[in-house]
Amino acid sequence: MRALPRPCDLPAAALLAPLLAVAGGACAPERGAKGVSATRETPDGAGADGADGAGADGGSADGGSAGGSDTDGSGADGGGADGAADGGADGGADGGADGGGGPAGAGPLGLLVAQSWDERALPTGAGAGDYRVIVLQESMYSLLPEVRAANPGARVIAYQKAGGMRADGGEHASTGLRTDEADEAWFLHGADGSRLEYCDYPGVFAADIGHPGYQAAWAAAVVERLQRDGFDGAMLDDVNTFPGHCLGERGGTPIAEYPTDAAYGDAVVSFMAAIGPALLAEGLLVAPNIAMNPWDEVQLAQAEAMLPHLSHWTREYWMRWDDGPVFRGAEWEATLRTMQLAQDAGRAYLALTYGPGDEGHAASHRYGRASFLLAWDGASDSAWGAKNADLSDPYGPDWGPDPGLPLGPAEAVGEAWRRPYGRAVVALHPGDTPDLRVELGAEVLDADGALVDHVVLQPGEAQILARP
Repeated sequence: MRALPRPCDLPAAALLAPLLAVAGGACAPERGAKGVSATRETPDGAGADGADGAGADGGSADGGSAGGSDTDGSGADGGGADGAADGGADGGADGGADGGGGPAGAGPLGLLVAQSWDERALPTGAGAGDYRVIVLQESMYSLLPEVRAANPGARVIAYQKAGGMRADGGEHASTGLRTDEADEAWFLHGADGSRLEYCDYPGVFAADIGHPGYQAAWAAAVVERLQRDGFDGAMLDDVNTFPGHCLGERGGTPIAEYPTDAAYGDAVVSFMAAIGPALLAEGLLVAPNIAMNPWDEVQLAQAEAMLPHLSHWTREYWMRWDDGPVFRGAEWEATLRTMQLAQDAGRAYLALTYGPGDEGHAASHRYGRASFLLAWDGASDSAWGAKNADLSDPYGPDWGPDPGLPLGPAEAVGEAWRRPYGRAVVALHPGDTPDLRVELGAEVLDADGALVDHVVLQPGEAQILARP
């Protein structure tokens, strides 16, 4: 498997064409991507190195509060990854521009992760009709008619955990397989032969994701479930390039089946190679939430190896961890690169930003969405969305105006970046200089409706400014 160089070690012109490399200093420290949950999650016992799975604590058929993660859907035609990805792109972003829920020339629609019964009203709330992809718990299947009626152009996909199993959920489990459906060989074990349990989600047992028997049973169960209940595909959670949940080398609890985290990551690649084609052949969308550190060359190469077997790459914690500081410098640059890798491979990308952070929802949403717009290729069925800590409706004017379609590539303006769109100009400052004046290359409207040709940005700040 080819190991990609670390982004901060690449020459600027080779990094994010058409984006150039951001001046950012040394590579960012490692951090584990975590899963989305209906309640707020905290890092596991390994702290920064934990991959916390989404939805491990929910998804039961009784309609209780369900954990989950983001995911995607699209108009897959079946016939393998290329059919799904191409169908998603042709009928997705382009369809979104011309016929999938927006006027001609409209920009990309949004991502909504509403995987808790506490969030059941969000798909029909303020943003109804403006979403490309909506993620629900599988147990929320009864909401599909009203969700589809309010969002006729959206793909609605179900959360399904890949890396772990739990006992509950019945026919509408949040995990691909329940523990009572699994052979003992399909679990991961410790040195004493006992099953390994997630430290952060009691009752969730780690699966041997590389076992062929587990892969075949998982695919069969999920295909039957999604088709029976009418979902467009699945968001596969815990597709992690390292185990997380206090397991493996980083987590501190050895795994008998996988002595190294890299070996576990290779097993996850094999899972996607088996599962992806099986679901895509049935016309289902496949959107794994791939937990990985973009600045780790081994993990990045493993994630890239999964691209032929999916329709959408889901990236949770887009441009920040939880509600911590937004990514800047090399961390921002490396994360942006994952989106370009997906689009270059003909796949779509789903990006989710948490908030509010110290800067508040408005600034948090603008920075996440502006980063997405700098990298969007204008054609793929990609989407960006936000998730609020209090589970309130994240949709609002803080997302910025509808930018339309890109008129050209992103351009470096000193430490900042800008990109012209048909209806707006995007400006973002991932550097360190305070009070940075950014020339916009066009006259736009500021918050007061006045015409301006520049903005002054602080580090970690972005603006999406409408054209007059």
